[in-house]
Amino acid sequence: KAAAVGGSSFWLKSGDELPLEDMLYGLLLPSGNDAAVAIAEHIAGSIENFASLMNYKALDIGAYNTRFKNPHGLDEEGHYSTARDIAKIAQYAWSISKFREIVQTKEKSIQRGNFVRNIYNTNRLLWSFEGANGIKTGYTGKAGRCLVASADKDGLQLISVVLGARDRFDSSYKLLTYGYKNFKRRLLFNKGQVLQVLQVKNGIKDQLYVICPQDVYLPLKDDDKIEIKRILPHEVEAPINKGENIGTLEIHVNQDFVYKLSLVASEDIRQKTFLDMIHKILNQWISLNNIKALNSAFMF
Repeated sequence: KAAAVGGSSFWLKSGDELPLEDMLYGLLLPSGNDAAVAIAEHIAGSIENFASLMNYKALDIGAYNTRFKNPHGLDEEGHYSTARDIAKIAQYAWSISKFREIVQTKEKSIQRGNFVRNIYNTNRLLWSFEGANGIKTGYTGKAGRCLVASADKDGLQLISVVLGARDRFDSSYKLLTYGYKNFKRRLLFNKGQVLQVLQVKNGIKDQLYVICPQDVYLPLKDDDKIEIKRILPHEVEAPINKGENIGTLEIHVNQDFVYKLSLVASEDIRQKTFLDMIHKILNQWISLNNIKALNSAFMF
């Protein structure tokens, strides 16, 4: 069934057996529709079952205007997506190191017994745009010529999506160029930076430092208006564990919500016990007596 799929191909024959990694190269470099079906049947048993997994994942990452009917993208009734959703899917895929490795590979030689293939990436931007590192071309009669492109310059990773383009490479080139001309990667918060101090109820310490768990970078224009919202309780109750989620940081740019991050506790704070209270009273008593003794010495 996989070997019989039309369109762009990895040139599989019935009976071929390859490691999944090789199949992924055959899927993502030459757009092998046959590899897509082979992978889908291997993982889920059928195209239909795999399409269901794809749809669950799409919803999970926020691609709400997408519906998959097959794993290769060939035209089919009820199979659709949008540029925004495809960008979200690409952003998620980019978080996977093996995916990043494959999509920026320009060419690959695969030899498994009698199966010998030299395959080339169909994304011409890898050769023509400085910093280009992905991602995937596509074409069908109804969708037209499409390209999800990506690049990295000065630590700023951008993704562009063009669908039904007259010249997908030129359009992607212009979009990425616009992005790098108008946006810069800016550090807004450092990992470990204290963003709030909260009162602690029933703890051995009275205050908790709430920190940012990671560096926060955003691509921003010079005239962007940034609004930071910290959604936190007025106080917290012990016990508290280091790294525990305490609240949320929200970033709005030009009144549009763009980023959300959990803020965490900087340290462990255990609950105050009866012995802790006795110890505190004794310390206060000792301190008070030391002050009285010091005053008496000065009087003498």
